[in-house]
Amino acid sequence: MADKKSKSQLDEELNEALKETFPGSDPIAVDASDDKPFRPIGRRPPEIDRQLVDDLARKVKKDQARTKGR
Repeated sequence: MADKKSKSQLDEELNEALKETFPGSDPIAVDASDDKPFRPIGRRPPEIDRQLVDDLARKVKKDQARTKGR
């Protein structure tokens, strides 16, 4: 699971962001680049089947041709 920041660490980051923000009407300068995205460990990219892509492309062309002929 993703690492959770402690309340004191979040408070410290917020205080630092508030110090870096000037003037007070500007939004606080919070930098979220240190946060790591949460992804399931076993997540794999989808497998793309060439035949499936070709079949879907033919179906779309057929549907478009049928719609234009109306």
